[in-house]
Amino acid sequence: MSSLAVNNPNPQTISALLARINDADPDFRFMSLNDLYQILTKPKTDFLAHDYNTSSRIVDAVIKSLDDQNGEVQNLAVRCIGPLATKIPISVISPMLEKLTALEIKNSVDNSLPSLALRTAISSLQKPIPGVSPSREVLDTYNIISNVLIPRILGFHPPGGTSHAESRGLLDKPDPSPEAVDVLIEVVRCFGPLLQALEVEKLQDVVVKVLERPATPSPVKKRAVVALAVLAPFLTDDILNAFIAKIQKTMKQPKISPVMLRLYITILGSLARAIPHQFGAHLPEIAPAVLLTLSQEELKKYVDEVSLGDGHDPEFNEIREVALVALESFIASCGGQMRPYTDEVIAACLRYLKFDPNYANDEDEDMEEDEDDEDDEQLDEDDEYEDDNDFDDDDDASWKVRRCAAKALYTLISTRSTDLLDNGILYRDVANPLLRRFDEREESVRLEIISAMSLLIRKTGEGIIHSVTMDDELLQSLPDDRKRRRQSSGAIGRGDKAPYMGTPGLTSPTQESVPPTGPRADLSKLIPQLVKSSTKLLRGKQIATKQAVITLLDDLIAVQNGGLSDYFDQVMQPIIDVTKGVAGNAGATSTALLGGAASATATTLRMAVLRFTSDIAKTHSSSLFQPYLAKIVASVVSAVNDKFYKISSEAIRTAEELVKAITPPRAKLTTQKYKPELLRLYDIIIDRTSANDADTEVRQRAIQALGTLIARTSTPDGLNLLSSEKRQVGLELLLDRVRNETTRLHAVRAIDNVAIFSSVPSSLDGNWIQAVTLELCGQLRKANRALRGSSIQALQHMVMSQATRGNLTENTTSGIVAAIQPVVVANDTLLLSPALLIMAQLQLENPKLTASQDFVNALCDLIKKSISGSILDSLVTLVTNIGLTGMGHRLMKGVLSVGVGGDPAVVGKVAGALFVASNGNAGVTIDSFIDELNMASRLSPPDTARQSLALAILGEIGLRLGSKSPLEPTIFLKQFGDEPDKVSVSAAVALGRAGAGNVSHYLPVILNATKQHGNHQYLLLQSIREVLHQVVTSSTDISVYERDIWEILFTSSLAEDNKAICAECIGRLAILKSKIYITKLQELLTSSSEGYRAVAVQALRYTLPDSDEIFDTELKPVLINMILTVLRDNNLEIRRLGMTTLNSAIHNKPELILPHLGELIPFVMAESTIKRELIREVQMGPFKHTVDDGLEARKSAYETLYSLMETAFSRVSSPEFYDRIIAGLDDDNDIRALCNLMLGKLIVIDPDETTRRLDTIAQCYRKTLSTKLKDNAVKQEHEKQEEANKSVLRVSLLLAEKTKTTLQGPNNAPGAAAAAQIQSQSPVWQQYWEWVNKDFDRQLKSLREEIKDL
Repeated sequence: MSSLAVNNPNPQTISALLARINDADPDFRFMSLNDLYQILTKPKTDFLAHDYNTSSRIVDAVIKSLDDQNGEVQNLAVRCIGPLATKIPISVISPMLEKLTALEIKNSVDNSLPSLALRTAISSLQKPIPGVSPSREVLDTYNIISNVLIPRILGFHPPGGTSHAESRGLLDKPDPSPEAVDVLIEVVRCFGPLLQALEVEKLQDVVVKVLERPATPSPVKKRAVVALAVLAPFLTDDILNAFIAKIQKTMKQPKISPVMLRLYITILGSLARAIPHQFGAHLPEIAPAVLLTLSQEELKKYVDEVSLGDGHDPEFNEIREVALVALESFIASCGGQMRPYTDEVIAACLRYLKFDPNYANDEDEDMEEDEDDEDDEQLDEDDEYEDDNDFDDDDDASWKVRRCAAKALYTLISTRSTDLLDNGILYRDVANPLLRRFDEREESVRLEIISAMSLLIRKTGEGIIHSVTMDDELLQSLPDDRKRRRQSSGAIGRGDKAPYMGTPGLTSPTQESVPPTGPRADLSKLIPQLVKSSTKLLRGKQIATKQAVITLLDDLIAVQNGGLSDYFDQVMQPIIDVTKGVAGNAGATSTALLGGAASATATTLRMAVLRFTSDIAKTHSSSLFQPYLAKIVASVVSAVNDKFYKISSEAIRTAEELVKAITPPRAKLTTQKYKPELLRLYDIIIDRTSANDADTEVRQRAIQALGTLIARTSTPDGLNLLSSEKRQVGLELLLDRVRNETTRLHAVRAIDNVAIFSSVPSSLDGNWIQAVTLELCGQLRKANRALRGSSIQALQHMVMSQATRGNLTENTTSGIVAAIQPVVVANDTLLLSPALLIMAQLQLENPKLTASQDFVNALCDLIKKSISGSILDSLVTLVTNIGLTGMGHRLMKGVLSVGVGGDPAVVGKVAGALFVASNGNAGVTIDSFIDELNMASRLSPPDTARQSLALAILGEIGLRLGSKSPLEPTIFLKQFGDEPDKVSVSAAVALGRAGAGNVSHYLPVILNATKQHGNHQYLLLQSIREVLHQVVTSSTDISVYERDIWEILFTSSLAEDNKAICAECIGRLAILKSKIYITKLQELLTSSSEGYRAVAVQALRYTLPDSDEIFDTELKPVLINMILTVLRDNNLEIRRLGMTTLNSAIHNKPELILPHLGELIPFVMAESTIKRELIREVQMGPFKHTVDDGLEARKSAYETLYSLMETAFSRVSSPEFYDRIIAGLDDDNDIRALCNLMLGKLIVIDPDETTRRLDTIAQCYRKTLSTKLKDNAVKQEHEKQEEANKSVLRVSLLLAEKTKTTLQGPNNAPGAAAAAQIQSQSPVWQQYWEWVNKDFDRQLKSLREEIKDL
């Protein structure tokens, strides 16, 4: 048929097509049917909706084609059913479904075609959407399903209809097909919300009959179990209770057949996954019955029967297999309800983990340690199962039971690690049996066991923060004022140490002290036997097993931050042997590099070995490597030369870690021993860096390794390890790579590392310094933001390096200034701070550098803008150096010309620093600032901006001059007004800053004035706060005044306005003298005065972000008790403050909080629940408003949950955490927004649990999106609702993307399989997603555009 007829169909063209569909030639039939399919999929066939006759004829022709003798015609006919069902009148759908159900295939052996066509037709019909009233069309469609299709499925008509004795249902046939069950599944999936209770019950009955029929084939039974799971959400409580009661009763029958027992257990596991919340209520009755099948008595009974010669019963294995699968489902879906059965579950899993009736293996249950001497003699015997290619017996399926037991243990460890690790059960009861089964003869089981053990190790390490130590050399290179956590970054010195070298590796790692008790202590006791069992497996032949073992050892290293020092000889030789074994046959690469035993190949094993070698070099002392270093380096060099880029890249990373391990400062005393190996590594790294035919990833990794190697050999201790010629070759190669666009960024970072470590004068060639410095300057103009940031950082370290002092020529310096001046003008926050520090350093070497008016104008323009933090500190450093070099006169004039045009605090700080650094040569005097202050004060009205500026300058001068300052406190006190206005607050801050410079002169005056309790008390407290802030930074001794300050603060804190500032001051005082004041704070938390308790807890919160290591040492023993005391307080506001304090502690002191989460989390969970007793109604005029007094505390609790999610989610019980998130989705708007943020992160952190909760999330989101505001709602309410909807839709998009949720389409459409999986697991979510795409299409499109722009 012509394309014109297809594109513009009418009844005549369709009639012509139908005539040819009956042609004798199958090719004509196929082409005609294909034309019809194209017509039906075009929107121009709407005329069929009003043409009953044509539609009926099409239906008859297509259904007839289903019984065509040609298979391709049949398949095309099935495809036509879907679009046909959407085009024809609803009155034709009924006879179409009737004919499809009655169709019997005569010309084909495939009897499933009618069922496939029915399923396609059902999925194409209009479906109801939960939460939305069904339309008339949907109701009419459901009535057809109810009156025509459901009776055909059941084999009878609903009440009110006429029965037909001869009618037989789709599932009543002697040999029902799996596709027939799929028809029922599709009906429930599409029309479940509209099904009547009787229909659901009858559908369930017919499915159960199919399952209970002995002759039902196994594939049909599997689909029937799925059908029950799909039906489960629509079962009423009564029907569900009756069904589960029936299963219980049947399972208790002593003569139940093994087949039925297995079937019912399978159904229970499926129901647990489908309806976990409803099913969980029945677990107390169900779990014991399932556990009974796994009991010791049943196993003993079976063993006795076998011993009597009855032979192995395959049904026994199958029942135990499905029971363990069901048990795994119970643990994963109903974790809370399964807690009482923890001991029984562990016992059952361990019992069948060693169930191997065909293999005699008398295990020593206590795992005696005295077998070590026999290890070497037994190695060959232990590998017998490997030589026999995993002993196989066709009649033995016990390995499936053992594998399911291992999987169930894996799930238990995954979901219950939070509490079972803390109470020691997992290590006491599970770890040793897992280790004993490492010699499992079936590899698939062995891999599951090793995987479970690896998970246990990883769970042990989750939430642990390893202590990081720095060597003396590094500490000495830091300025004194940087040893506190919070300090000025304006000091010139080395900034971030080796920012692009991963872990710096500056010191030889020392093994961390393991806690005497707890999970890590239990793991430490297990290491000897773990190493013994693992090394035995490494000598085997199975690649997957060796890869799993190496991954396990890698996990062990990560958790213990080493831990293999005592067993190094036992581990390294097998690892080297593994490397030799795979090096020869690793050429056959595999693209399955995502890990896991199933994808284990020689390639992935080699990468795992390299990764392990890298990690062990990172975490263990260099001296341990000496006996094996030559062999390790040889294997790494061989891997670097591998043709597969993944192996080569991983090998270079390993080479970099080896370089760190064998060079100073880690290997100071033994460097010459490692020199040959270092040169081999140098040669291979140079080769890969210079190779233009190497993969980009390999070259980039090689450049990074080259930077590390040259940096480590440029230190005073490492200078002799590499000749100057080789070092220069490497430096020139880095310079060349900077000029290459694909390697530029990594080369800049490598040069940065070289600049940081090159501390020997003249160790870098002068010409290279000029060339690389100008290249770095050129990168500041590039559009790549990461490149610009790395370049400015490298330029900063290059300028400040000892090796470049005196080597920067005048032309190079001019080039740097020319490159940096646009950065200052552009006010680029990423580049500004290091750019200013570069200029500060150059200013010391070339005083006239900043003398130009253009540069002064650029600085003045910068001062006018809002700057703070590190940028302001860097600017102050620069102007200080300008003043010190005697070039401050012009700049001071420019700064004062800015005047009130900028922020008084910023201008005052800059001008004050410049004045003091200029030592009187800035062209102004202190008296001129005092006169300016007095003149502005005498104006009517006073010029507050000029007053504030003058006060800020004087305060900064007083701070920096210290005891030499001629300024008196009265200058500032005179500016105090009766109210804390702008000038008064500026005067208070200036008084405090000046007082911090001359404590003995100022502080007595401030304290005496504060004791008078006048109108100026709040302002004087501001001064005290500023004094304490500066004193904490400078470590000035104020011990003489501490008692007076303490008493004044607590006396003043009784006033409501003073509480916050007094709490902050008390916190700073506690940081200064932690030994004294932490104890006092602890006492105040139990004070009878609610005011004192509130101030004390706020003071504790203020100490957490700003404190230092000494304070942490004092705080560690008492912090948890202090927080628990507050969280148990009867006062709601104090509990809220306690929540904010805990939140701050999680962020700033995680190492002090995480070990005690078990005690703290219950309080957070309890505070996050809505307390009805705190909700009250308030009469406001004629209206009543609901007030929730617990809302603020609840918000704080949810903020704490958010912090826990980011910091220690693995240590929180996942089901309970999700329960609170789901509850928060129905709470206040602010809490909903926070829960949405958490869900957006949880889909990445814990995708499995998030996917299980999709249906509940969908219900909450539908409720939010369906909210309708009143007609008289104000603008703010509309904006709030719009923002809430946007937040919901944004998270819905993310969830849909991560779970691969797609809209329903043809079965062969891309993503159809993923959509079907989501549909079966989360039908409510799938329907919600379709509803959202239909009703909120415009908003979703807008959000997608926003995400794309980001």
